[in-house]
Formats: sequence, structure tokens, C-alpha cells
Amino acid sequence: MNNTPESFHITPHLLITRNETQIIDFLTDHNEMPKDFDENHVRSFFVEKDFHLVLFFPQQSDRGFQMFVVRDFSIHVEELFILKDLFSQLIQQGQNVAMMKKAHYRIDHMIHMARTFRALMHHEEPMPEDDYLPGTIRGL
Repeated sequence: MNNTPESFHITPHLLITRNETQIIDFLTDHNEMPKDFDENHVRSFFVEKDFHLVLFFPQQSDRGFQMFVVRDFSIHVEELFILKDLFSQLIQQGQNVAMMKKAHYRIDHMIHMARTFRALMHHEEPMPEDDYLPGTIRGL
């Protein structure tokens, strides 16, 4: 997904898009397409090592999808914190509170699980902040 007027990067690893064709394709491919378009929806899924969070707004004034993509999310956890802060601010401002709380919860869950996902997705690549690196403990 590239930068277009409907898509832009907040950071090199965090993309926001309102390109509905791309979003609908992703939702359909991952069996996450909403069945009811009269309600707010929060959907999340993975595409390889990327985390996708999709919001659907049914209000006529702002109807449509918005998708956040964190590239290689288990490594780029800072981008998850950016999203968590964004949703916290929107909740405090009273912006679609129920949906923003759902989005905030999903991001918070991903932050807590990032280390586990990193171990699964990058098991051959030790991370410098890991407690120990293979071969560095004497006798092992």
C-alpha cells in the first residue's frame, strides 16, 4: 500500500488509509467484512507480520472505512503506542467513545502480546533487549 491522497504514513511503519477498495479487499480476504453497515465496527487481522486495524463509521456525515497498518508490529511497538495514545485522546474528547474504546482495547492487547508475537515471527533473530542471547550463558 502506497501513499495516496487517501493514504499516508504517520511514521515509516504506521500507515493510515481511507482507500475503501483496498480496505474492502483486505476485509473480504480475511473474512472480516461487516454484515451490518448501520453500526460501528472495529476489525483487526494480520497480513504476514503486519497488524491491520479497521474502523467503520456508519454516520452519513463520515460514512466509510479507515484502516491503520503497523508494519512488522512485533518489532515496531512504538507505533502501537502512538495508536493507543490517539484512541485515548479521541475517547477523552468524546469522539465515538464506544468504538474508540474497542479500538484502544485491541491495540492495548497487541502491545501486551508483542513480545510473544516477536518470538513467534522472528524466532531466528534474537533481539538486543531480550533477557539473554543464545550462546551467552556459560555452560549452555
